[in-house]
Amino acid sequence: MSTPPSSDTPDVSDVRPSGSVDLVRDEILPTVSLPMSIRSVSLTVLTAIAVVWALYVAQTLVVPLLLGMVISLVLSPLVEGLRRLRLPRPAGAGLVLMLLLGLIGGIGYQLSAPAAALADELPQVARRIRQALVSTTIDRESAMSDLQEAADELTSAAAVAPRDRSGAQPVRVVEPPAGLRDYVMTGTGMAAQVLLVLFLVFFLLSAGDLYKRKFVKLTGPSLSRKKITVQIMDEIKDQIGVYLRTLVTVSSIVGVATWLAYLAVGMPNAAVWGLLAGVANVVPYIGPTLVAGAASAMAFAHFGTIGEAVMVGSIQVAITSLEGFLLTPALMSRSARMNPVAMFVGLLFWGWLWGAWGVVLGVPLLMATKVIADRVDDLHALGELLGD
Repeated sequence: MSTPPSSDTPDVSDVRPSGSVDLVRDEILPTVSLPMSIRSVSLTVLTAIAVVWALYVAQTLVVPLLLGMVISLVLSPLVEGLRRLRLPRPAGAGLVLMLLLGLIGGIGYQLSAPAAALADELPQVARRIRQALVSTTIDRESAMSDLQEAADELTSAAAVAPRDRSGAQPVRVVEPPAGLRDYVMTGTGMAAQVLLVLFLVFFLLSAGDLYKRKFVKLTGPSLSRKKITVQIMDEIKDQIGVYLRTLVTVSSIVGVATWLAYLAVGMPNAAVWGLLAGVANVVPYIGPTLVAGAASAMAFAHFGTIGEAVMVGSIQVAITSLEGFLLTPALMSRSARMNPVAMFVGLLFWGWLWGAWGVVLGVPLLMATKVIADRVDDLHALGELLGD
């Protein structure tokens, strides 16, 4: 009779050949790996750094593309309306662009004379402000003023002296003035950028939803992924479109209100200040603040009193405050609103990355980021930070 194997007897099937020592060692001493959360955070940080670097390097390509997309979102309802009137989409896109360029050209022509007068007045304004500042500090006799006067005398004496003790002639380094070629190259580059944006807007308006269908097709055969892609693209288009159309309407109202208010108080070149206020309203917080400060300085130089300057600046602050607290929330849907702190930080980031164009494009980019974050499970925390 055979004896049944005891539980202490090792099974032959469990014995591994000598060549598999590494496998046994791996099972006995498993390798220590980082937690998945640390890995994901590290990969996310590295990916973010790479994306920011790529956006900074490719800004000459990316900025015109984004500008064209933003302008096409504003003008697309007009092209759709013309298409419903049986006008082909390319013809409607060309007609809308011609009307836009004509409107901008007409406004520029009407305001060219006041703008030239304002530019001619700027040196006199700077001189008056400097004289006012000097007159307020000239009566303050102190030790610092005496020391400053002595330092000025020493500086002027050193400048008059033709040579120093060593007999060496001082050398003044003068930068050569910018030539005509530099101005021509700068103007040509700007004209090329504007022409590129106009062509891109025309092609996007003519294409309609062609690229939307292509992006949905590229997501793969999964019906759920196609549905989410369509929802994201539609929501981005709707929210950014609502924001941009609201911004254009509100900026026009701010410009007209500023013009009428400055005209009522006797502010010179009121129409130019109204145009500046409307254009500066495109950049939240920063633009209206700069216009209010510049208008206050101009009013101080023109009227000569601090009270008039404060009044002119207060008018601009009051108009933009009413617009920000009453008009914009009434015209914009709640889904398109964002946290003011997150918006300001985002404007600082995009301004640091792309300069003035980054400040202009910052809000649409933040809104698109919020829409994507709300639809992607892994980015819900970012959407919560950006939300109102």
